[in-house]
Amino acid sequence: AAHTPAERREEAIFDIVNQLNRGAALITSQGEREQLAEFNLLAGQRAKASAAYASALTYFIAGAALLAEDSWECRHDLTFALQLNRAECEFLTGALAEAEARSTALSTRAANTVEHATVACLRAELFTTLDRSDRSVDVALDYLRRIGVAWSAHPTQDEVRREYELMWQQIGSRPIEALLDLPRMADPVWRATMDVLTAVVSPALYTDQNLYNVVIGRMANLSLQHGNTDASSYAYAILGTVLGAQFGDYKAAFRFSQVGFNLAAQRGLDRFKARAYLIFGHHVMPWTKPIRASRSLIRFVLDAAQEAGDLTYGAFGRTHLVTHLLASGDPLDEVQREAEAGLDFARQARFGLVVDRITGQFQLIRTLRGLTPIFGHFDDAGFNEERFERHLEAEPRLALAACWYWIRKLQARVLAGDHAAAIAAAAKAGCLLWTSPAFFERSEYHFYAALAQAARWNAAPDAERTRHVEALVAHHRQLKVWATNCPENFEHRATLVGAEISRIEGRALDAMDLYEQAIRLARANGFVHDEALAYELAARLYAARGFEEFAGVYLRNARDGYVRWGADGKVRQLEHLHPHLREAAIPASATPTIGAPVEQLDVGTVVKASQAVSREIVLGELIKTLLRIAVEHAGAQRGLLILFPGDEPRIAAEATTGRGQLEVTLRDAAPSPAELPEAVLHTVTRTGRNVILDDGLAQNPFSADEYIGQKRARSVLCLPL
Repeated sequence: AAHTPAERREEAIFDIVNQLNRGAALITSQGEREQLAEFNLLAGQRAKASAAYASALTYFIAGAALLAEDSWECRHDLTFALQLNRAECEFLTGALAEAEARSTALSTRAANTVEHATVACLRAELFTTLDRSDRSVDVALDYLRRIGVAWSAHPTQDEVRREYELMWQQIGSRPIEALLDLPRMADPVWRATMDVLTAVVSPALYTDQNLYNVVIGRMANLSLQHGNTDASSYAYAILGTVLGAQFGDYKAAFRFSQVGFNLAAQRGLDRFKARAYLIFGHHVMPWTKPIRASRSLIRFVLDAAQEAGDLTYGAFGRTHLVTHLLASGDPLDEVQREAEAGLDFARQARFGLVVDRITGQFQLIRTLRGLTPIFGHFDDAGFNEERFERHLEAEPRLALAACWYWIRKLQARVLAGDHAAAIAAAAKAGCLLWTSPAFFERSEYHFYAALAQAARWNAAPDAERTRHVEALVAHHRQLKVWATNCPENFEHRATLVGAEISRIEGRALDAMDLYEQAIRLARANGFVHDEALAYELAARLYAARGFEEFAGVYLRNARDGYVRWGADGKVRQLEHLHPHLREAAIPASATPTIGAPVEQLDVGTVVKASQAVSREIVLGELIKTLLRIAVEHAGAQRGLLILFPGDEPRIAAEATTGRGQLEVTLRDAAPSPAELPEAVLHTVTRTGRNVILDDGLAQNPFSADEYIGQKRARSVLCLPL
């Protein structure tokens, strides 16, 4: 129902056009029929702008039916507009065969360069959806030849170099941020050409890396020469992927990409804002900023793409969201729901390439959760690895999907301990890595391939060990480059691989120190899955050195981390290999436990506390001792002792960890949201029972607590004494 005056006006327009259409058979004047066709064009465009594509399609069909047989000659502009919009809505509603036939016919009817560009954009987007990126490239190159640009589908490295040298020459001494203030692009042909180049960026990536680089460089150069247009926001944003991944200049990459983002967000050049935002949030930010910082931006892209009718980037956004959730170590049941939503969207859009990209992610999630018969294998009742791999290998246009699939298979096999299969998967992925220059999957490849090489070294003959070490060192070198640019995302991984190198080189003490660093870094930055993996690898070293007790503690910590991640398949594998873990396991969950039995707490702690009480006669020292014992036992970063000298609670002492030691300070202050989660404290005060919050970032009754929201607290224990 219409609520605002504008909505009521829109509804009135549709009502009038619908009434006129019902009486169209009675209209005999060709002039009036053409006028009604114009009304249908207007109504269809308004419906399309509201994402009502099926309704819009009916208006365009009705409008075209009103035109005379010679309308292409007599009313070319009106006929072209109706047929073009009809083809676009057929594309957006999944009638791909009809859209392809209509757009092909339109390519022969275009009367000028701008119309040729408009049809080329539609055909390039359509062929991309149909997994025919080579056809998309052909369409774009054919258009470029019309304006005097003769490119090969496979440019040389020299052509790439010349394009970027020209770009830096045009920028000169100006700061990159000055590009925001370039004048608007006025020439309609150059604006249309920028749109064509925008449409061919993704197909170029899927077919030839040099072509991808040249297309992006030319978009930047056209903007510098002729001014900014809507497509410039996308051009600058995606330029960051080339400057970072290809030229290693991650700082300039971020600055260019931020210019693109700001053009769309602040300067009104926002027709491609879904693309600019997604590129900035997924392809550029994670190499310089914490990966969770761009999460909300990617979610925004899903709505922006829907609003703009950008089917292609709406689908891409869903794949990248799953990538971010997997990389961040989010609870796997939540990640699976996002993957399922992405698959549903791509299947409804008949976007096969995106279906194939998400499929590898989805099967990895399932095996991690223990939902496949064999842990680490993707085969189940609805999926066959061998059949899917044949499908990918039979279609060169699916190279990107194949790359992602082999990376996810590499990851699964490493976690399952099948290192020979992991290295085989890494070799497959390595040959296709050119398709993913700035995708975060590239970092997953180098990390897990490094771990596979390190593990395979253990059982390799002496003659092969050098080869494994060389590959391991190469992966480590790349991880260190990323860690320099973004320690929050990569330092723990580079450190863990460094620990494996030290282990192989026989420097056990260095390895132990690096494992501890990797664990601390992963925990500090919230990567629960990588923390668990670091514990597991450290446990192997301790076991090999005969430190069984240490190994047991680290394995329990690894198991607990995998539990928090939701990787039940990995948990069961560890318990099978180490039965004592099952016997010692404490049930854990992402939801709070209220009233947990005291048996879950270490009896040794109670004994130590009793001893402390018996020997401490100074209250201040007793308080410090008790709090130190509690924090040490819990492995907490911070602890507070709350006493009730009257009716109101007071903070009596605070313990904090830092600089390798635990410091306890006596205090006397009222609790506040800046100090602690008050909702948890109030619950324990009221019920007199424990609250154990295993993951404060998961949905739970305390999610709205101000402290948990601001401090991003992960686990919390509140225990009444």
